[in-house]
Amino acid sequence: MKLLSVTLSDVRRFARPVTVQGFGPGLNVLSAPNEDGKSTLFDALQALFFVPHRSRAKEVSALRPHAGGAPMVSAEIEDDGRRYRLTKRWLSRPMAEVHEGTRLVAKGEAAEEWLSALTQSPEDGGPAGLLWVRQGLVALDQGERREQDHAHKARRDLLSSVAGEVEALTGGRRMDRALAQTEAALAELVTASGKPKAGGPLKAAEDEVAELSARRDTLTDTAQALEQAIADRRRLRSELSELQDPEAQAAREARLTEARAAAETARAFAERQKRAAEQVAALEARLDAAAERAVALTRARAAVAEAETRLARLVETEAEASATATAAKTKLAEATTTRDAARAAQRAAQKDQAAAQEAAQQARVKAERSALEKRLTEARTLAQAEQAANTAALRGPDTAAMESLDRALTELRVQEELHARTAPKLRLDYAPGAAEVLLDGTPLPDASERPLDGPATLELPGIGRLSLDPGAAAQSGALDIAREALTAALAATGCDSPEGAREAARARRRAQAQLQETRAALRGVAPEGLRALENALAALPAPREVVAAPDPESAAEALRRAEDALAAAETAFESARGRDEQARLAEIRALTTREAAATRLAELRETLPEEPDTAATALAEAQAEVETALATARDALAALQGEAPDLTSAEATLTRAQAVLDQAAKRQRELSERKAALNTEITLRAGEGVEEELAATEEALSKASERAARYGFERDTLVLLKETLETARSEAREHYFEPVTRELAPLLRLLWPEAELVFDEDSALPRALLRGGQEEPMEVLSGGTREQIALLVRLAFARLLARGGRHAPVILDDALVYTDDTRIERMFDALHRQAGDLQILVLTCRQRAFRDLGGQMLSYESGELPEEAR
Repeated sequence: MKLLSVTLSDVRRFARPVTVQGFGPGLNVLSAPNEDGKSTLFDALQALFFVPHRSRAKEVSALRPHAGGAPMVSAEIEDDGRRYRLTKRWLSRPMAEVHEGTRLVAKGEAAEEWLSALTQSPEDGGPAGLLWVRQGLVALDQGERREQDHAHKARRDLLSSVAGEVEALTGGRRMDRALAQTEAALAELVTASGKPKAGGPLKAAEDEVAELSARRDTLTDTAQALEQAIADRRRLRSELSELQDPEAQAAREARLTEARAAAETARAFAERQKRAAEQVAALEARLDAAAERAVALTRARAAVAEAETRLARLVETEAEASATATAAKTKLAEATTTRDAARAAQRAAQKDQAAAQEAAQQARVKAERSALEKRLTEARTLAQAEQAANTAALRGPDTAAMESLDRALTELRVQEELHARTAPKLRLDYAPGAAEVLLDGTPLPDASERPLDGPATLELPGIGRLSLDPGAAAQSGALDIAREALTAALAATGCDSPEGAREAARARRRAQAQLQETRAALRGVAPEGLRALENALAALPAPREVVAAPDPESAAEALRRAEDALAAAETAFESARGRDEQARLAEIRALTTREAAATRLAELRETLPEEPDTAATALAEAQAEVETALATARDALAALQGEAPDLTSAEATLTRAQAVLDQAAKRQRELSERKAALNTEITLRAGEGVEEELAATEEALSKASERAARYGFERDTLVLLKETLETARSEAREHYFEPVTRELAPLLRLLWPEAELVFDEDSALPRALLRGGQEEPMEVLSGGTREQIALLVRLAFARLLARGGRHAPVILDDALVYTDDTRIERMFDALHRQAGDLQILVLTCRQRAFRDLGGQMLSYESGELPEEAR
């Protein structure tokens, strides 16, 4: 089967019919941006071949456009040299039909059966589940569980059909029966995981062995415990006799009495030593206090002498500051008189200048009123011109309307040209001397083509009338739409023709330019508007008559001189006042400092004793007396430290002697209690007959172990037999993958020279890539490498299908996502290599990368529904 064309209607984004045609043998490529409908085309083909027309499943609902409608898919195919048209519609008025030319081959359920016979569904192991790769599912083991199962069944069926009878390759039915019998016998003994089966003979024998072993261990422990109890009782009696010996008890008590006496003596010496140390510390404190008092007396006498010297200096400084303050006060009085005279002169000059300024102000008011009245007249004239220009600028179509008109004209010209190229045409070449032919009453020129847009009549002199009707072939929905769009665009401009609209637009632009110029001129004359000019004119005061005033320049010069004299007088006054303030502050600081020094001297004198020399002598004598007593106390403390026994050792000896006595008493009590318990235990165990029961248990355990060993040997033998049979079958199954391995070899060499794929027997999928003598598991390969291997395996399966007479197109929706630029070129070579006797459809959004793929390039075209679907 090969695809020839596909038409979609009311399928997702394709609300109007769209067709992809021109499918050829070999490689076909549909390259378009994202969301351009490639995956929609894939899903539509999937639905056409495998979803019943009466289905309302989610994959059918997913095809329906947002605006609603009944999804319809039609495809032209070629099968065994015959062309068929397959059509399906879902949801509303569902239908399914198969046509061969104009002949209806099957419809309804019969059409569904016809399609099922043409290509098996993926659920039945059909090749589409293996060769049709949905976007995002590039690997061989992706998708939902059911999709993986369908692909697995397809691979198994294909390999079986290519390799021949699987049973012949794997040892025949006898091996299957032997393997089944082995597995059945093994299942009676163990579970699938190899553990002993519950209720089976191996499990029963092992449980009996475990039970008897546990009983034997328990009895052995009991016998050993009885022997140990007798030995323990013998040892306890010996130890208790030693502890209860009278001489040993008396020795322990004597050691305790001796340790107590030694500890008391050590404590007495420690107390005397403590009191001697305290006396030494007290004398050291008295000596430190005497030394501090002597130092304090010396410092106080030095401070008094220093304070007396400083007070004498401050008295002299105070007298100097008082004289300086008196002189500064005299200078300040003189500066004050000079400043007052300068202020009076300045006020007189200011009065003369104010009169001069008033006269000048009135002159400026008159000039400003005249200028404002002139600007206001000009602005009013420009405002009237602006209003007229604004009215003209609002007439005629705007830019948007003209752009819409231009687009409509361009589209109409394009559609007319397309119509002229595709519509039926009439051409008449006159024979020499032939009479002129009329077309609808108009002479038809010689050798000129005329498109037939509708019915036409040819008047053939001497023959008659020839009526022509192109029918639907002359109709063009796009041309009618373009004409309607032009009519709407012209209506929006308010004009009857494009030329009139353009002239009206040009007039509008000229008026807009004039409006801009007038507004600019008006902003230059009245930046803030007419009202602002009128308010500014009304705000100017009316000019007043001014009496005679001095010349402004003379008045200004007189005021300047008066201000300079005043500034000089103010500067002299401020200087004198600053000096006066500084002198007064210096006088006050000198007085304050002198009084503080006198107060400090009085305070220091109060800290001295009445006779400082006598006090210093007394302090020296007291310090010598304390030093003598301290030396005597230190000698006494040293003597005690040399004679004192070690208190810590004496107390440790006492603690140990007491502990030994206490522990001996405690141990006697414990041994007596333990001996009584052992006597009871020995009495009880001696009457149980442990030795006889232990011998019987060991005999039963020996027999049970023999049975368990026999069943274990049987299990091991069956496991070995099963592994041997499976190994033999596995070795035979190497031929199972030989056809696909042989088909893959040249494809793999395009990417990895001398590489091989290792297949998994159960999944029939590549398990590892063998290159350089080392197996690389699929899961450790990069995403691009796994993607490339998956595509090459699919191409190999497609070639095997074709050789078996089951031609099916390969459809790849963005199947090379992670492949780099270098390898994608080699993958293109692989696609071309396999496309020799296959039909391959590549859907991709990578337009730039797939530009060099080659093959038949496909595109979307406006289409029409099949006649039976209208």
